[in-house]
Amino acid sequence: MTVGSLMRVLVHRWYLTVVVVALVAWFTRAAWNQAEPQYETTATFLVTPSVALSTPQGETPPGTQPGPRNPFSLSGGASTLAATVATALNTAPVQAAVLGAFPEASFAAGDATSNTGSRTYFDVGVTTSTPEAGPAVIDAALQAASQQLLEVQQRVQAPPDGLFIVVQSTPTDGPRELYPDRARAAGAVALGGLAAGTVLIVLADLALSALGARRRRRRVTRTGTAEPVEPTAPAAGEVRPGGAERGASATGLDLRDGEPGRREARERAGSSARSS
Repeated sequence: MTVGSLMRVLVHRWYLTVVVVALVAWFTRAAWNQAEPQYETTATFLVTPSVALSTPQGETPPGTQPGPRNPFSLSGGASTLAATVATALNTAPVQAAVLGAFPEASFAAGDATSNTGSRTYFDVGVTTSTPEAGPAVIDAALQAASQQLLEVQQRVQAPPDGLFIVVQSTPTDGPRELYPDRARAAGAVALGGLAAGTVLIVLADLALSALGARRRRRRVTRTGTAEPVEPTAPAAGEVRPGGAERGASATGLDLRDGEPGRREARERAGSSARSS
């Protein structure tokens, strides 16, 4: 079936097309209204030296060795730590630990994009099914980031009084109500409904066309059968098998109406009397 023939069917069965379009519109609207909202909450984390690390060290007394220092206190150390912590937050074990109390939530840490001296920022985005869960997940993610940052520095034996820390540098933004699946769900219902409705219209057209053709054949068959013909009277002068000519009696007398017929009858009767 070509596109042109399909359009002709839809136009020919316009009443079915109207019904299908109305039903698809109703179901699409229902899918749009029933879409579940999601709530997005974001925050910015900051990796920065602690107060002890940022405090200038006094001069080392003569004859003494300087205390250990944090290797990440060198240039670029904060960026390295921020990238490491952001990567750790996106791993499955950390995600499972953070989201244990929020099974329907998700979060992700972005790349370290802003670096100011020894201070580096990265964003964390949270998606939840309720607006109240967003700030709580942000707090849990901040605690996990602090733990990951501490473990990284402990592995390089950084001194406890010379550590970097991670803090939330901006207020929590959100929650913002989003409907990411609304358009997808409504579009799927609309396209699927129109496709299914078109198939049903084509099938209905085939069935109705076949039924109409069958009725037409029956009418033709009834019209072509010979109908019984009522018997008619014989025409004047017509002789039927086993019968006399129209207007003649069994005695041979002409019984036709009118004066000539009566006169002929009287003459025949008189001739018969004289002969006797």
